[in-house]
Amino acid sequence: MSDTPDIWDLYTTEVQAMMGVFALQLQLEQRLTHTPTPGDLGKPECHLLIILAAPRRMGELAQLAMKTPSAVTAAAAMLEKQGLIRRVRDPRDGRAWLLELTEEGRARRCELIEAAFGIFYETSGLTQEEAKILAGLAKKIHNKAIQSGAVGPCEGDRT
Repeated sequence: MSDTPDIWDLYTTEVQAMMGVFALQLQLEQRLTHTPTPGDLGKPECHLLIILAAPRRMGELAQLAMKTPSAVTAAAAMLEKQGLIRRVRDPRDGRAWLLELTEEGRARRCELIEAAFGIFYETSGLTQEEAKILAGLAKKIHNKAIQSGAVGPCEGDRT
C-alpha cells in the first residue's frame, strides 16, 4: 500500500492519529517479544517489565498497564518464576506487597528498553525532539484514559 498524500488525506486528523498509534503499538508489541534476550517472555511480561521502573503495588501496575489485576498477577507470576521480580512488603503499609525488579530483572528491563528505543525510532521516524512532544501528548492521553476508567482486555486474555 502506498503512503501517498492522496490516500492519507482520505482520513480525518483523528483517524490519522489513531492509525499511527496502532501501527507503533503493533510494531512494539510484536518486535519486543522477539528481542534476542534469554527467557520466555510474552507480551504481558515484557509490558510489565518495562513499566516496573520502581517498586509498585499490583493494583498500581494494573492501572498503569491498563490491564485487569488478574492479567497483571499472571504476568507477575511468570516474571517471579524466572527470577526477574520479587515481592517485598510495602514499607508504608506492612500488610501490602510491592513488586520490585531483581538484579537480573533490572538487566533484562534495560535490554528491553534499549530494544524498544531502536524499534520506536525505526518505526516512528521521529526525532528525539518530536518524541518528547509525543511523550507529553501520550501522558495526557494515558491519564485521561485512566480517569475514564479504561482497562485492558478481558480477564484471562493473554494476547
